[in-house]
Amino acid sequence: MYPTLPFDLLSRMARREAGALTLIPDRRVRTDRPEPEILFAFVPCRWCAAAGPALPPLRETAVVERPSRTRGLTMPVLTLLRCEELTARSLLPLSLIRTAPGAPQPRISTRAAYWSRHVPADWASPEAMDLGLELLDARERWLDAFQPGAVPWTCDEEVVLPASARAAARPGVRERPTAEVAASRRSLHFLTPHAAGGYAARLNDAYLFARITAVRAALSTRDHAAYAV
Repeated sequence: MYPTLPFDLLSRMARREAGALTLIPDRRVRTDRPEPEILFAFVPCRWCAAAGPALPPLRETAVVERPSRTRGLTMPVLTLLRCEELTARSLLPLSLIRTAPGAPQPRISTRAAYWSRHVPADWASPEAMDLGLELLDARERWLDAFQPGAVPWTCDEEVVLPASARAAARPGVRERPTAEVAASRRSLHFLTPHAAGGYAARLNDAYLFARITAVRAALSTRDHAAYAV
């Protein structure tokens, strides 16, 4: 019998992601060859042998082979698994980060990459998974006080991007059958597409319900910034 789901924790994380998804992007002029604004650093997945990497969702990204060589740059570096795909909208918080000369470089990890590297939880252990969720929640709290463009980035440690991810249909392959793309979209999970077992599925169902509820609530508010665009 499964323990009680940590609804308060799941709701807090879901509302955080909903807030990120409903941010308003900067207006910009599209160019044929946009300058990179976010650096992607792909790392191996502990659950699969994907050679990857998956395709970035934006043209304004660049892939770096070794994150250590990005020191001194001002662009945010996002560490993610080779086998996961993010949506362009989930990257909105990173595109709105502002840096100042001498400020630490923004270093961010996806939930899946952080879990893969730092949380040894077994999918069969609800207690271990709950502890892992608490670690993620703590690493994501930077977004709670985030004001896009208001103050330069000051966090000097790696944080986590509150974003659900999908399994890449064919990491590194540009042409993919429609059926495979559809299957990857159905694999949406708030932790990692590799999460397995009944408890992980129940967590994901509760989380995604809380997320869509929060997004609908935000977009139905008449004073939301989206109405001014």
